[in-house]
Amino acid sequence: MENALMQRQENTLNGVREDRKTKTFTTLDMTKEENVDLILATQDECDFYIKDCVGKVINTCGVFITEREVENVNEETGEVIKYNKHVTILFDEDGKSYVTGSNAFYMSLDLIMKVKGFPTEENPMKLEIVEKDAKEKGHKYLKVRLAK
Repeated sequence: MENALMQRQENTLNGVREDRKTKTFTTLDMTKEENVDLILATQDECDFYIKDCVGKVINTCGVFITEREVENVNEETGEVIKYNKHVTILFDEDGKSYVTGSNAFYMSLDLIMKVKGFPTEENPMKLEIVEKDAKEKGHKYLKVRLAK
């Protein structure tokens, strides 16, 4: 079975379908029908929001990331600013899904995967969801770290 998703190579997001400036990436084995079904099920709804799981350790067996390019216009200068937004979904050993649109979370997970490798069914990774204070008073960022 050939799928439109490619696994991560050379620490970059790669996808067969890059239409509308969107890329996808997964660490799940897409030759397994049950993993295809897991990803398709997340398109309607995930089991948990990562923001509700601060302090929790998730035994992560898979990751699915969507990256899309967005544009904002600086109202003062008229300058168009392009940047990437990410939706990150973690899968645990029970097939439960955890979703966030936090770019800070994505960046911390990306660094972990660059250094430690990818969470897979064969090599799950215990990830702890954390929240860090931002410089702006009252704001917080979601992040992830390896659980001890």
